[in-house]
Amino acid sequence: MKSNLKPFVLLGMALVLSGSAQPATDKYLWRYYRPGNTGIQGDLNAAIWIGADNDPWIAGADPLAQEGGVAKFVQAENRWVNVSNIDYPVIGTANDTGFCYINDMASDGHGNLWMATFRGALKMNVARGAGSLVRFGPENSLLPGGNTRDLSIAPDGTVWFSVDSTVFGGGGLVRYNPTNNTWTDMGPHGGDRIAVQPKPGGGFYVWCSQPGANPVERYDSSTGTWANFSVAVGSPAHLVSLDSVDSAGNLWMTRWSSNQLEERVDVLKPDGTWLSPALPPQHPQVSVAGLRAFGNLQALMVNGYGDLYRFNGSSWALLGPIPVSGFVNDLDIDTAGRIWACGTSTGGAFRRDALTGVWQRYRITNTSQFDLFNNDLTLDPVNGDVYACANAGPGYGGMVKFDGVRWTGFNNYTYGLGVNWPFNGDNSDAVYVRPSSRKVAVNPYVTYTQEWNGSSFSPLNGGPEQVETYEEDSLGRLWVTGHYGGLGFFNGANYSFVASGDWFSTVKRDPSRSGTVWANLGWEARRTDGANTLFVKTPADFGSTGLFTGLAVQPNGVCWMGIWQQFVSTGSILVRMDPTSGTVQQWNHDQGWPFPGEHVRPLAVTPDGRVWMSFDSEYPSTDMGLLWWDGTKVHVFPAPPNGEWRWGGLPHANISDLEVRVVPGGYELWMSCATRGLAVLKVQTLVKSPRAQN
Repeated sequence: MKSNLKPFVLLGMALVLSGSAQPATDKYLWRYYRPGNTGIQGDLNAAIWIGADNDPWIAGADPLAQEGGVAKFVQAENRWVNVSNIDYPVIGTANDTGFCYINDMASDGHGNLWMATFRGALKMNVARGAGSLVRFGPENSLLPGGNTRDLSIAPDGTVWFSVDSTVFGGGGLVRYNPTNNTWTDMGPHGGDRIAVQPKPGGGFYVWCSQPGANPVERYDSSTGTWANFSVAVGSPAHLVSLDSVDSAGNLWMTRWSSNQLEERVDVLKPDGTWLSPALPPQHPQVSVAGLRAFGNLQALMVNGYGDLYRFNGSSWALLGPIPVSGFVNDLDIDTAGRIWACGTSTGGAFRRDALTGVWQRYRITNTSQFDLFNNDLTLDPVNGDVYACANAGPGYGGMVKFDGVRWTGFNNYTYGLGVNWPFNGDNSDAVYVRPSSRKVAVNPYVTYTQEWNGSSFSPLNGGPEQVETYEEDSLGRLWVTGHYGGLGFFNGANYSFVASGDWFSTVKRDPSRSGTVWANLGWEARRTDGANTLFVKTPADFGSTGLFTGLAVQPNGVCWMGIWQQFVSTGSILVRMDPTSGTVQQWNHDQGWPFPGEHVRPLAVTPDGRVWMSFDSEYPSTDMGLLWWDGTKVHVFPAPPNGEWRWGGLPHANISDLEVRVVPGGYELWMSCATRGLAVLKVQTLVKSPRAQN
C-alpha cells in the first residue's frame, strides 16, 4: 500500500466497546423489489382463487425473468401479499423455464391451497402463508415433471393432477392421497383439463380431456375403470375450463351436437342427464374463452367474441365485454358479486364491480416495481418514500413510488391507479427528492428537469437535457450533473453552469460547509460553493492517466473517490481528500491495497464510519461485488460471478446508485442493480453481552 501520509484511523470509524463486552457483530438482511415479487407479479396471469375473505389470489409471472408465483390482493388496504420464487426458493429457480408459472389453484377444504405449475405442483397453507410452501416434482413424488395443466380435489380429499408431456418431463394422470401421503400413477390419461364430478350414490368420476382433438375420457372411483366416448352426436366431447363443476356437482363441458360434429357447451348433471341450456352467441372458431361454474347451476362464461355472460340456472344474461382482447384463462366471483378475470395473453387481471359493471384493471404498471433496470433512486428524508426511475417496456415507463406498503406507477398505463406520464420518453435517467421542499426532481429521457409537487409536473428551465445526478445543498439549490452537460445548479428559476464534465459525473452535498458540494467530473474532483472552487484535484495529481470513479463524502467533508482506466487491470487507486487540512491519501492496487478486485468505486459513508464501495475486475475475472472498509477491516459481499440469477445476497455487481437510510438499530442501503431491480441491505449492529467472569 502506498500513502502520502502516515497510516491513520478514519474519523468516526472506530467502534467503541464498553467494559468487558465482546466485539460487536453485524446482522445483514437482504430484500428485493422486482416485477416478479411486487404487486400482481407479472403480466402472465393464468389462474385466480378467491378466499373466504373475498380477496383474490392471482397467479402471476414475468416470463422475461422467469420470476413470480402467486399474490394476494388485500383490497381493503390496497396492498399485495407476494409469494415469489425471488423470496421463496422452494418454488423453483429462474434458471429453468416454468417453475413460477401457475396454471390452476384449488382449496382442499383444510386450509391448503394447491397449485398446478408448469414444472410440478405447490401446496401452501393459507393461514400460515409462504413459509408453509411445499413443492412436488419428480424428486419427491410421482409427478412426472411435465406441465401440470390442471388439478382437481375429489370428495374423498385426494388431489388429482393432469400433466402434459414436455421436453423437460413426462405426462399423465397422478393421484395424491394426503391422508396416508401416498402417490399413485394413474397411467397415460389426461394431459389437459380434468374435472371431478360426484356420483349420486357415492364415489365420483374424474373426467379428463386429452391434448389435441382426442375426445374426453372418464374414470369411475367406485369401479376403478375407465370409460371412453366415441365422436358421435350427443356424446361428451371436451372440458372447456379449469373449474367446470359447480357446488351441486353439475359439469359444464362440450358435447357433439350435429352431424357435422360441432361442439356446443352443455351441462351434465350428476344423475347423467343433460340440461342443454340455451346458449349465448358463440364465436365460430372459439365458443368458450373462459368459464367458471359455481353455486347450483350458476356459471360465468366469456365467449370467443370477448363478451361476458352469467347463467342463473335457466337463462344467460349479457354483462358486457371484458375490457381487453385476448383469451381469458380463468374467472371467479366473490360473495359480493364482484367478478375477476385473468389470462396469459390479456396482461394482468380485471375486476368487475357488481353494482356499476365498471372494470378495474391490475397490471405491473399500476401495482408493482415494474422495472429490471432502474437507472436511479432516491429516498424521501421525511417519510421514507422511495422513488425510482422505471420502464416496463417501450411506451410503458416513467418512474415508480413506494411508500413501504404499496407501489404507485408514473406511466401511461395506470388505469386510474397511478399518475400519468406526460412526456415523450418512456423512462427517466435521474430522480431526487429535494429535502427543502420534498418536491421530486426527475429527468424524463432527454426532457430536461421536471418537478413533481404531488399533483402535477412543472419544468425547471435550463440545465442539461440528460441528467446524471441531482443533489441539493444546504441553501436549497439543486445541483445537477449531466451527460456531457457538466456541473451546475438551479437557484429558484435560474440555472448556473459551473464546470464541464464527462459521462458518469456525480455530485454530493458537503455537510461540513454551507452551500458546498463535492463533484466527480471524470477528469476532475472538485469541491465548490458555486462561486468559488475550494478544492480541486485531477487523476494526474495521484500519478494516474485514468478517470475518477465513484463519490462518497463524510460528515466532516472528507471525500473518497476511485481512479481507474477502462479495460486495464492495473493502475487503480482509492483516494481520500481532506479539504480542511488540504491533505490527500491514496491506496494503489498495484502496491497491494487491502481490497479484493482490481477497481473500487466509493458509494457512501454510513453512520458507523464505514466506506462502502463496489469492486470489480477486468473480464474474464469474476472477482466483483460490494464491500465496506472501516480503516482496518474489509467485509465483502460477492456478486454472482457471471451475473447469474441468485438471491440471498448482492444480486448483481453493477450498482447504478446506492442511498442510505437510517433505521432503528442500524441503517439500510438501497441499491439499484442492473438487471436486478432494487436491492436493500439492512445492517444491524449486535453487541454481545459481557463475558461471564470466572
